[in-house]
Amino acid sequence: MKDIEAAIPGYELHASPKPGSVTSTGNEEPLPHPSIWLLLAVSMPRMAVQMAWAAQWAALGPYLSTMLPNTAVQLTQFIGPVAGVIVGPSVGVFSDRTTSRLGRRRPYLIVAGILSVICWIVMGYTRDIGDALGDHGDGTDGETDRTWTSVFTIIFYAWMDITVNMVQTPAMLLIADFAGDRQTTGAALGQAWSTLGAIVIAVYIEIFGAAYKTLHWFLGMLSVVMIICMAVACFFAHETPLDPNQVKKSSAWVQVKGAFYSVYQGLKTLPAALIVYSFGLFFVLYGFTAYNGNKGQFFGLEVYSGTATNADNCDPCSEAQNAYNEGVSLAGGTADLLYNIVGYVYSWCIPFLVSKFGLKWVLTMSTIPQMLLMIMAWVDNKGFDVF
Repeated sequence: MKDIEAAIPGYELHASPKPGSVTSTGNEEPLPHPSIWLLLAVSMPRMAVQMAWAAQWAALGPYLSTMLPNTAVQLTQFIGPVAGVIVGPSVGVFSDRTTSRLGRRRPYLIVAGILSVICWIVMGYTRDIGDALGDHGDGTDGETDRTWTSVFTIIFYAWMDITVNMVQTPAMLLIADFAGDRQTTGAALGQAWSTLGAIVIAVYIEIFGAAYKTLHWFLGMLSVVMIICMAVACFFAHETPLDPNQVKKSSAWVQVKGAFYSVYQGLKTLPAALIVYSFGLFFVLYGFTAYNGNKGQFFGLEVYSGTATNADNCDPCSEAQNAYNEGVSLAGGTADLLYNIVGYVYSWCIPFLVSKFGLKWVLTMSTIPQMLLMIMAWVDNKGFDVF
């Protein structure tokens, strides 16, 4: 069986081993062939995870901009990647060695999912907490002080970053565990759920406007989806518990240290072709994160020339505040909806495209649309930027 990733001569050296490939000994047990329905069920947490990230990008970032200067907002948004670098590998290694009767992945999905829901429920009351502690004013007249609202929003923002990263790692590992010989299909279905989650956020903002204007309902929606996705995945994912006798006893510090050392060794020993790929992937993800982390502010401040200060609770709002809210709604609503619909359809085409053209060509060609984002830096036309 020829690897579908090996559509280009010479790539076989770097392809993942599969039954019947040149790296297989022939003595391995056949990999399971799960049904599409099972893969759909176990990959559902990807939807909740993506909704959480989309909420940060489309709602919480612009919400912070109504209270903090842009520099402080950028520093706050830096918490997510830092948490991901630390939490991701750590949770991964702990998950691999978990001997719970629920399996290796489900305990982390359940605990982190519950903590995320608690975070969102309390986050919905940041304004009330701030007002109770002395915050006052809405920017229309007199002095405005929203210090406590800002502080608690940042605290819950960091809490959310940690717990969602705790969900994300085992969610991806669970798909790989159950995909068997359908790894490409499992990954594609996970991406489809992920894109659907982003679409739900975009539809909400398209209907109700900037999410921070209805923060209680918005975060309530996130909580309900997280509960449903975790419940479905954990119900259908019948994991086989890891035998405690097969796990070498070691401290948590040794396990985490080993995980990061493995990452270091892996990077150090990468083949030249994969080093180039890693650099390319870094810049792709950098561009993706840079746009999504700032799109609300970009449309609200640059394209619509609005003012973010107290735009979340102004009544009545000034013309500049309305312009900011309209720009945020466009970025997180119409623009995101169009973007994610295209992405959702594309995710279902990935298995066919990879088998037809090879992974390298599909990956290379898919980066071209993202390159066009650079043009937006010099253009503030609404129609062009949405396109």
